[in-house]
Amino acid sequence: MDWIPDTCLGNEKTLFLHKVQERFAFFLAVMIQCDPVKGNRQTIHQVIRARTLSVPTLPLAILIDNPQTANALGPLARSLNLPLIDNPRAATLVLRRAADRLELCKPGDPGLPGSLWVDFSATVAGRRRHQPGRDLLVQAVKVRVEVEPLLVDATAGMGRDGFLLAAAGFRVVMFEANPVVAALLADGLERARRLAELASTVDRIRLVVADAVDHLPNLENHPHVIYLDPMFPLRTKSALVKQELRLLQLLDRHSSDPALLLQTALAVQPRKVVVKRPLKGPALSAWPPDYSLKGKAIRFDVYVGRGKKEQSA
Repeated sequence: MDWIPDTCLGNEKTLFLHKVQERFAFFLAVMIQCDPVKGNRQTIHQVIRARTLSVPTLPLAILIDNPQTANALGPLARSLNLPLIDNPRAATLVLRRAADRLELCKPGDPGLPGSLWVDFSATVAGRRRHQPGRDLLVQAVKVRVEVEPLLVDATAGMGRDGFLLAAAGFRVVMFEANPVVAALLADGLERARRLAELASTVDRIRLVVADAVDHLPNLENHPHVIYLDPMFPLRTKSALVKQELRLLQLLDRHSSDPALLLQTALAVQPRKVVVKRPLKGPALSAWPPDYSLKGKAIRFDVYVGRGKKEQSA
């Protein structure tokens, strides 16, 4: 593929190829529609003009469907620096308000028919929340502290693990670098706060929209535990989980190098640094963990008091 510009690397090359494919399909459809042999008499100019109106021109925008929605989503649009649109086909990805929740979707894609939102009252989350002591993650992060231990979730994502740990009694600081994911998470936390059975859990959570690598060395309060969940491909048969991961990947989430994140976390010298990994995946550091807790598909690597040793290596 020597014809691909030298400036295109990694994800950029994939995006470039996708755009070329889209353009090729577009002009092929135009030529077919203008084929006089098949009785199509429209001019190329007329077809291109009609079709261009339906081609997404924005990577991400906020959808409004009435003046009330515009007023409600205006501040969010300004904080995320995103345009407001009233045509869902005008953007590849769309943030919208539906059923009293903020959600992310990809309109017009039959392969992604649903949407992505944060819901801490869902059945699966509820089962984990009501019996947190039996969850492998809670066992991995457990420390002996008289008061509520402080835990930093350095890669919050959709917030499920951090919320579970707050339900288990931890005070949790969630870091999420992507502002769109953070907006979805903040919306989910706000809705959870309105539910009597979840309000006390939400009160133990603080969300920070920032890259944890930049802030871990300067935390106001020293954490007992730092938890890392670098994104990795999950082998799952759940269509819902697959769709969620695909939508998150389309956001082109910025994330720090996992090894650098672990090194930064160890340098803070908490009692534990816990890392979620694929069951058979490699460790993030040249230093092996002190021990691991293994589940069916994942494991938790636990580093105990390794900050000084890792820093001097």
